[in-house]
Amino acid sequence: MRYFNIAGPCNSIEHYMIAAASRLRGVEQLIDMKQYFVIHAARQSGKTTYLQDLTKRLNAGGKYYALYCSLEIAQGVIEPERDSSRQRNVG
Repeated sequence: MRYFNIAGPCNSIEHYMIAAASRLRGVEQLIDMKQYFVIHAARQSGKTTYLQDLTKRLNAGGKYYALYCSLEIAQGVIEPERDSSRQRNVG
């Protein structure tokens, strides 16, 4: 049973959604031209869903190897050298 998701990345099997590729046009052309780009938008507007979809499409195309990586967990780390959650290798 599909529903409207308002709390994170969407997938078309579980959620009602507009196809991610239809929301941002021209990004793949920027990639082909080896250009940088920034995706900036309000919270919960589909940035993560779009980037995950873009990664899948690029990998399926066979021309690129794309990797999606989120650094959101590091958002609250102000002084990484003092972050007690990091494990240190002492040798």
